[in-house]
Amino acid sequence: MDTNTNTIIYPQRLVMIQLGNNCMFCTEPNGQSYTRYADVYNKLGYIYCNKCEEHAINAVKVWHEKVAYGPANYLKNKDIKIKRTSGEIESGWVLDSPIISHDDEGNETTHCYNETFDLGKWCLLKDILELNPAN
Repeated sequence: MDTNTNTIIYPQRLVMIQLGNNCMFCTEPNGQSYTRYADVYNKLGYIYCNKCEEHAINAVKVWHEKVAYGPANYLKNKDIKIKRTSGEIESGWVLDSPIISHDDEGNETTHCYNETFDLGKWCLLKDILELNPAN
C-alpha cells in the first residue's frame, strides 16, 4: 500500500478490535498489532503491525493536516463566528471536534465551544464556512 504523505487513510473506531495479525497498512501482518490514536475523544485511529509504525505516525499527521474538521480544516485552533439558534452572530467560539456529523435533516454539523460561557453547541458547517471564509 502506498502510504506517502499525499495518501489519506481514514482512521477507524478503535473499539472491539483484533490486536493480532491486524494492520491497516499492509496485506500480510504477522504478530502483535498496535494502535495509534488520531482522536482519543472519538476513539479514532489506526491499527498497525511492527513494520508499519512509521506509516501509522504519518497517517495521523496527514489526517490532522488535511482531513480533520472537514472543509473547515483551515479554522482549527482559531476563534470563529457562529450563528446562534436565535439567528444572532457571535464570536469567541472554536471548533472542538475534528469530526463532521449530520443532523436529523442530513445537514453537516460540527461541535463548537465557547470557553467564556463554558458552552458547547452543534453548528451547521455551511454557516461556519460562510461566516468564517478562508483568507
